[in-house]
Amino acid sequence: MSPTPGVSRRTVLRGGALSLAGMAAAVPALEGCSTNQGGAGAARKTVAWETGYLSFFFFVVLQEAVKRESDRRELDFVGKNANGDSSAQVGDWNSLLMQQPRYLISDALDSEVLVPLTTKAKRRNIPVGMVDTPLTGGDVAISVTFDNRQAGVMAAHKTAALLKERHGTARGTVLNAYGSLTAVALRQRKEGFEQTLKATYPKVKVVSRPQNNDHAQALSVVNSTLREYPDLDAIHLPTDIFLPDARKAMHSQHRLHPVGHAEHIIVTSIDGSPNAHEWIRQGELDADIAQDPIAYVQICMELLEKYAVKGKDVPLGRYENKKYFWEKAVITKGPSGPLLTVPPYYVTKENSPDPRHWANVVTDQWHMKETQS
Repeated sequence: MSPTPGVSRRTVLRGGALSLAGMAAAVPALEGCSTNQGGAGAARKTVAWETGYLSFFFFVVLQEAVKRESDRRELDFVGKNANGDSSAQVGDWNSLLMQQPRYLISDALDSEVLVPLTTKAKRRNIPVGMVDTPLTGGDVAISVTFDNRQAGVMAAHKTAALLKERHGTARGTVLNAYGSLTAVALRQRKEGFEQTLKATYPKVKVVSRPQNNDHAQALSVVNSTLREYPDLDAIHLPTDIFLPDARKAMHSQHRLHPVGHAEHIIVTSIDGSPNAHEWIRQGELDADIAQDPIAYVQICMELLEKYAVKGKDVPLGRYENKKYFWEKAVITKGPSGPLLTVPPYYVTKENSPDPRHWANVVTDQWHMKETQS
């Protein structure tokens, strides 16, 4: 991304397009709020952000959302990028905690390795918020994530339904090019997809191969599988990040055909990215299950501000906000603290134009463009 003229000086590191992004906060019917002693850094004005990647558009959107929400709240922003290295992420956390920020928000590369650092943050009176990929333990003020297992389940059922349309029964060969299993989110997507097909659709053969969150590996996995299985029926990707790689591989082997073509390879994915919306509208992508990176950040900061920086626990209960396409969620007790889980939903040709989809927000309001190469 290139900086936009007139960006706020509150952005300390890694400039990006910034503008006001209004957020409607609505948290009715929340129960059981408990109060800790004292505030948790309410006077501090720096929001610390640590991301595992900036080489993928989804994570660029997460960071952009933190910048915009910080700017809207008249807070400073400082950010670090681990570049896919979980050890570097640990170092980034330590560095950011030394700066005594108002709070630290992060998206975990490894859901276990950061757990001890949440104790360190608590000793320093620094609330921690996790988005997208939560931790498996520790002390986190609020985690805002996605029902990743259910997304995998939904992708499996959709794939099976499309196979049944083609063959008269749910049968065929499906590639699952799964991502790094150190991230609990991708592990749950893999389990949901593969376990559902195995348990419910025994005539579907799953070819399970890792691409380890790497574009070159994703391209190689799809290419090699297409050569090995000339009758491959379907491809599933755990994230839209690697849709361009799958399309490139299919195109290079003359296997990229539109939905409805006799030789079309069924493709399903998860994220609800701008690319996915475009390819669904064009009839190239069969199905996509959406999550909401903008909501992750906005809700995380909303609840940190409303509760954690005031020394209060985020209460459990219903969360409603019609600003988001999914509108309703629930805050439950998770392994590291309060956990708001955004429900997955299908992106369709019919609902794709809704302006509340994160893909439409970043495209139409933030004027960001996802590369298709």
